[in-house]
Amino acid sequence: MAFDSQWKISSQATVIAPGLVLFKGCFNQEQQIWMAKYAMGATSEGGAHSFKTKAPNGEIVFNNDVGRGRVYDAITTFPEPDTIRSLCNHLVSLARESDGHMPMMIPTHLLLLYYSSGGMYWHRDSDPNDGDNDHPIVSISLGKSVDFGIKLIGKAEQRIRLESGDVLIWGGPNRMLLHCVDDVIAGSCPSFLSDIIGDARLNFTFRDAPNILGEE
Repeated sequence: MAFDSQWKISSQATVIAPGLVLFKGCFNQEQQIWMAKYAMGATSEGGAHSFKTKAPNGEIVFNNDVGRGRVYDAITTFPEPDTIRSLCNHLVSLARESDGHMPMMIPTHLLLLYYSSGGMYWHRDSDPNDGDNDHPIVSISLGKSVDFGIKLIGKAEQRIRLESGDVLIWGGPNRMLLHCVDDVIAGSCPSFLSDIIGDARLNFTFRDAPNILGEE
């Protein structure tokens, strides 16, 4: 199967704050399997996109950090660009139905992250490749669960447990949300995905960054 407008998404949106929307259990097992196969097929070793690289000693290692691989490029460089662009647009439309502060977006780039272990430090998506606008960041979690840290302005930091099939979207007044990814939770990858992605977390993140097109 592939994504189309007939995909049923039963999850109800939870508006955590203006411009910050969570969908728990957004995708069913079949849909998650399709997305996992899509991502792993699009990042095979030796292809145009890969989570791995060759170290100076000749060893094949993750290209971003210990235990983490990263692929970032224009959506048009990935397989079935119209399909994954439509998936992102569908999610943003659902978020906007519940949150009037969430802007529209035209997804231009896809970031794929593969975590076999570890997490990511506190940061804001404020680099040029994140886009120079307040349009949403759309994040889809597959595989291992993780505690996702957020710091809303004027509030103490909190953690959101993101499980396989969950979606988190932030934009508008919370576009510069301060966030982190705690260490992935061992043993939490659903069995129906482990044969595809291994014991890992896979993350799709869509961005609207026309300012960086051609300079990836």
